[in-house]
Amino acid sequence: MSRILLIDDEPMMHVLFGDVAAGLGHQLDTAESLSEGWAKARSGEHDVVFLDVLLPDGNGIEELQRYKSLPSSPEIIVITSYGESTGAATVLEQGGWEYLTKPLTVDKIEQSMRDVITYRLNNHGAVKPSSRPSDIIGSSPKLLECLSKIDEAASLDVATMIHGETGTGKELFAKAVHERSSRSSRPFVTLDCAALSPTLIGSQLFGHVRGAFTGADRSREGVIAQAHTGTLFMDEIGELPLEMQASLLRVLETGRYRPVGSQRERESDFRLVAATNRDLEEMSRLGLFRSDLLYRLRGVTVSLPPLRERPEDIEPLARHYIDHACEEMGGGPKDISDEFWSTLANYPWPGNVRELKHAVRRALAAAQDGPVIYSRHLPTQIRIKVAQQGLEPAVSPVPRAEAEGHPMPKLKDYRDKAEREYVELLLERTDSSMKQAAKTAGVSRGYLYELIKKHGLKR
Repeated sequence: MSRILLIDDEPMMHVLFGDVAAGLGHQLDTAESLSEGWAKARSGEHDVVFLDVLLPDGNGIEELQRYKSLPSSPEIIVITSYGESTGAATVLEQGGWEYLTKPLTVDKIEQSMRDVITYRLNNHGAVKPSSRPSDIIGSSPKLLECLSKIDEAASLDVATMIHGETGTGKELFAKAVHERSSRSSRPFVTLDCAALSPTLIGSQLFGHVRGAFTGADRSREGVIAQAHTGTLFMDEIGELPLEMQASLLRVLETGRYRPVGSQRERESDFRLVAATNRDLEEMSRLGLFRSDLLYRLRGVTVSLPPLRERPEDIEPLARHYIDHACEEMGGGPKDISDEFWSTLANYPWPGNVRELKHAVRRALAAAQDGPVIYSRHLPTQIRIKVAQQGLEPAVSPVPRAEAEGHPMPKLKDYRDKAEREYVELLLERTDSSMKQAAKTAGVSRGYLYELIKKHGLKR
């Protein structure tokens, strides 16, 4: 018997799910709000959480990672009154199991419940703390989801795509895939596509034979040959020229390649892990990246979150780099001031983990023999950015009349009022174009529809 939690404010949904769960022999707990659902989720080891989007006290999608971070790592299925591709993408990218659109039939609920429970019993995807790579630091829900994907990629021996901003640690995750795979004892070969020489790309990939071109005084292996039986990591694969993309696709499909200047083909059995910080789908649409190669690369896709989206990992990462640097420099441990941590927490880290690493090492060097590290030891541009943010005015201050002796509204009432006014103004300025309104607000059209319904507005 599995435990299922339904968080939905419609009584009929409780009845439908209760009948299906009882028929399948599972236990169902129900809640009508996020707060009630969270209280029940924390007190019970649930295998699955069915989570509505529009609830009286918030948006279910915004709480998805919170529920996934529970000790039982439940599978999350989002249910909504309005299906929209952007909302579905958001749910799946955050590790949700499925995105269901109401009205739901008994058959659809039963099918969804059967599928997720079967998966849960046969192939639980949670990451066990003891099995995680020691050099990947952090415990945020988004990072744990990436680690789960790494385990999946390592077990399948298929091409893997790692997407993330510069500095998020794409090579580190690529190494984790290799080291946890069946090829771990074989070579791990790296190629930075952004640094390829335009005139020697073919040689760098496939190698060449002696005399193939001017200066080729001896034969040389390319990275594809070097990675035989192991893993080839191609960083910034979006920079690979189109003509080379066709050649790489053929190697991936046949396992065969021809060194530059050679008359015969050779074979290489390697596993490809590619990484990029670019939108390859958009590049494909513009004719800058082959769509057939893109499909071939997407055996498993791992999307690394930027550091600003996992702030709870900043302190453990910084401590790790400080401890490591202290060992390297031969100095003893140092105390760290509260304002140092405050500065780290309030900086947006556009350079991600790489920038954080260099910043704390710079601070340690600046502190020299001092026993304490202060924020003044951090790079100047970081302190300037944090100081400027502190001077920016609040976006939505409480009205002065209410702040000066008049009764304060309930937070929920004030938020609902501000939300309604925002949506009204948004629709007015976009002439009720849902596509433009959703883009302007930075939300999915499905969520915008639900806000309109919530506040009884007309398009």
